[in-house]
Amino acid sequence: MKTNIQGNYVHFYIDQTYDGKRLNDFFDFYHISKKMRHKLRMEKKIQLNHQTIQHDPVLHEQDLLSIECMMEEECDFIAQDISFNILYEDELLLILDKPAGIIIHPDDKNGLNTLANGVSAYYQATHQKHAVRHIHRLDKDTSGCILFCKQPFFQPFLDHELSVKNIQREYLAIAEGNLEKSMTIHKALGKDRHVSNKYRISPQGNDAITHVTPLSHAHGTTLIRCVLETGRTHQIRVHCASIHHPLIGDELYGRKSPLIKRCALHSSSITLTHPLTLEKIHVTCPLPKDMSCLYNLNK
Repeated sequence: MKTNIQGNYVHFYIDQTYDGKRLNDFFDFYHISKKMRHKLRMEKKIQLNHQTIQHDPVLHEQDLLSIECMMEEECDFIAQDISFNILYEDELLLILDKPAGIIIHPDDKNGLNTLANGVSAYYQATHQKHAVRHIHRLDKDTSGCILFCKQPFFQPFLDHELSVKNIQREYLAIAEGNLEKSMTIHKALGKDRHVSNKYRISPQGNDAITHVTPLSHAHGTTLIRCVLETGRTHQIRVHCASIHHPLIGDELYGRKSPLIKRCALHSSSITLTHPLTLEKIHVTCPLPKDMSCLYNLNK
């Protein structure tokens, strides 16, 4: 289905996919809430072939469906200059390289020193009026790819894509010792009852699957690629510790390391379906210097 953005409107040129289906079927695909559908109708922000509609019409091939959903919003976090590299950006999406040592968002809207503050400052500096919406999370010490959605209309689509594992993320990590063979770690994870914010292998926990591939060896460590089938909290860290190869610098599941000052984990790529074009986007992020220097890799 062809689409384009003009001002505050997104124009959808209906093709065979929605021929004979209703507008609500279109909204179902984007997982739009009943509240948002009602709001769009009541505010007369939906047009079919240039005519405002407030009902649920049947769509036909070559119809033009126009929705005024490109909203201007106030930044919802305090703007603060925080340095990061942008990996991909368009009218709907922002994918950036999260620096290690920073959390995604503060506990309340008045907090500072988080990535959300930096994104807010970036939006202001580039004259963009968006709330800050992260689609997934990374731990404080983890660097690499993180996805933000600029427009509320398209966030439910991305949230659903994440929940059904259609947003694929790969990680690079450095584990203690020499891993010689690829393996799949399939062990359920549950909360540690004795230490807050810690997880452990638990048969009664949530199912978790990590595919691990060794890439290189140096300094008594192994650079590994990790592909997740599930996205549990601390999954890679717990799984690697469970096979006696904790990530270097991981003081929660392993120990301090003279080689690095943080847990050596990096989100190296993200692959997703663009909510507007429905084309696949693949974005990569190079290893930061504190990890790449151990293997003489160029950043």
